Amino acid sequence: MVDFNLVPRSALAPYLKAGIHGPTVGVPGTKLRELKDFAFVSLTAFKGQNIALSNLVSSKFGIELPKSSKAISNNGVTFIGTAPNQWLVFAEQNIAREFVAALEALTGDVSALVDQSDARAIVELSGNKARDLLAKGVSVDLHPKAFVVGDAATTLAVHLWITLWQTDPSPTYRIAVFRAFGSSLLDWLISAGAEFGCEVQD
Repeated sequence: MVDFNLVPRSALAPYLKAGIHGPTVGVPGTKLRELKDFAFVSLTAFKGQNIALSNLVSSKFGIELPKSSKAISNNGVTFIGTAPNQWLVFAEQNIAREFVAALEALTGDVSALVDQSDARAIVELSGNKARDLLAKGVSVDLHPKAFVVGDAATTLAVHLWITLWQTDPSPTYRIAVFRAFGSSLLDWLISAGAEFGCEVQD
């Protein structure tokens, strides 16, 4: 009898192979890794409940809900403005397990929540050439005078719909994509980054 043991794995596990792509001399200009075991939730305020929702989020997380395309973080939780009255909420792995239920218990009376955790892949791109890599396929102006830490955008990367936010000035970006397109995003990032040296971290 066949023994089927189902083992959970991340969205990009079958495709992410550690190593350096492109030049191997010197420090790679870009680094790429997958974020794992996170919580990711779409949050929409009910009509007339923006202030109530904002107050709940502020009291619980110490975060003022962004009113534009911004990403505001505190203690491993990030609220990303995507549209009027709409946000994506990201929680780091150490608090992800119970996060969705806790957020729903907190805000369920004033907002609609959809758990996107298993529907998205998220990668982190860093390095002094990360901005140059993204410029090959992202139409957003990522110049440091135009796009800084805390800025976010929902846009296209080549043909893929992504949500992008900057987390530090080095620069480091986090990129969320629908899980089914995760391998395509990974292929593009590695190919585009090979010019500068792209270190894929497992």
